[in-house]
Amino acid sequence: MTAETSGEAKSTSAAGESALVKWLGEQTLPHFGQLATWLLLGAALWLVRYPFEIASGSRLAAASLLSWLPAAVLASPASFWVARGVLVAGASLWVTRKFLPYSCWLTVIGFTTLWSLHVENSWHTNHCFQMTNNLLFIQALWETLCAREIRAATAAGKYWQTPLYPRWVTLAAVAYIGIFHTAAGLSKLTFSGPGWANGTSLQLWTHLWGRPWSPTTWLILQSRTLTQFLQVVTLVVETVGVLAVFPRLRTWIGLATVGFYVGVLLTFDYGFQFNLLFTALYLLPVERWVENHVRKRGASEVTNA
Repeated sequence: MTAETSGEAKSTSAAGESALVKWLGEQTLPHFGQLATWLLLGAALWLVRYPFEIASGSRLAAASLLSWLPAAVLASPASFWVARGVLVAGASLWVTRKFLPYSCWLTVIGFTTLWSLHVENSWHTNHCFQMTNNLLFIQALWETLCAREIRAATAAGKYWQTPLYPRWVTLAAVAYIGIFHTAAGLSKLTFSGPGWANGTSLQLWTHLWGRPWSPTTWLILQSRTLTQFLQVVTLVVETVGVLAVFPRLRTWIGLATVGFYVGVLLTFDYGFQFNLLFTALYLLPVERWVENHVRKRGASEVTNA
């Protein structure tokens, strides 16, 4: 390769990288981003209503980012109330776009601490709030990097008319949700193998913990063939979740994953409501629907004027 050819290749590569960065940084009106923020703050504040319960016995292993704290601090009602207060204060400021970006991180810290305290004082953990936690982090990162523009547009009374929402925020959320589900699928394959989808295990779980009034409980208990099919589909859908980063696959993976969550919530009291909500928000074409609605409303206002 000659020096001239090498220089051309480097120039092409740099141009490609510049185009990608520009594409990721392209900004639209903040309506979808604000909708996501409102829903995430609502989910975070929902945790505030959870009672603080301490399981008996000794703590056996690390369960959260706060595991390094003394047991007395982790089990203290004062810690719980402080975390609650920080979360409520941060969310109240963030929802009104006050003290950005500090209010965002106050909310993230309060929510992370509060959920960690619940996990550290429980016999078990689950992943019903991890998605909310990490998506809050992504939203906080957006409002931190764009804080100056958001504050200026808010002060000028033009927040809703100013492009402030970068493309990378949605892509980061989609990638995270995909990785979240792919990790779940791979963990099943790693620890149980393909035999996880044998039908029997789900029937046992449903027999022990299924909602007795639910039609899905009855269907699962009546047919092992159907139950095995449901487990196979679950394993496949979870494992390929990360492919949702590709727009052509996103809606299909979103529909399948939403269907999975609907089935789980109909059958079990597992608290995955917010996982369902945010999977639908980001993997279904909600952002496009919001943008189309805003565009049509803007066109209508111009016509009427």
